Amino acid sequence: PASGKTTLLSQVVTLALQDERTELVPILVKVQVLQQRLLEAPDAFAVAWNYIDAFLRLEHEASCPALYRMLRQAMMARRALLLLDGLDEAGAKRDDIERHVVEVLAPQGHVLLCTSRPAGVVEARFAAFRRLALAPLSDAQQERALEQRLGAQRAAALLTYVRDVMPRDDMG
Repeated sequence: PASGKTTLLSQVVTLALQDERTELVPILVKVQVLQQRLLEAPDAFAVAWNYIDAFLRLEHEASCPALYRMLRQAMMARRALLLLDGLDEAGAKRDDIERHVVEVLAPQGHVLLCTSRPAGVVEARFAAFRRLALAPLSDAQQERALEQRLGAQRAAALLTYVRDVMPRDDMG
């Protein structure tokens, strides 16, 4: 938790939308919500060509059909960047979702970027995937992040508490 996985995906979305050379449409899916929809509407997933299409249909077809059609078309043309946030947060459907990523989405040729806590990854299942680990923020980066979120005064009080009271791990 709090290692920057969701922030990373937010930055990927921003960069993909800003870069005029990018031909990929970012589609961000919070796996926790995907799991919820899978439990609520299993029939929608059973007839779809993949879980992401079923998820997008459930999320957008009724409220914004043009958006759903555009996202589906990007996926069909393999011009979508599928960002799956939190594979380890899929609860009861985790095994089904992970298997679907490996056995359906990847073989269909979709560009995927998935996040999970390090302990949440079954290495053998994702052996064909590239894996990266986020480096911890430096002390200066942590201070800047706190100041941006809390303001300088509240951040200073919290930093004093963290430095003086919180236990340190092996990395400090």
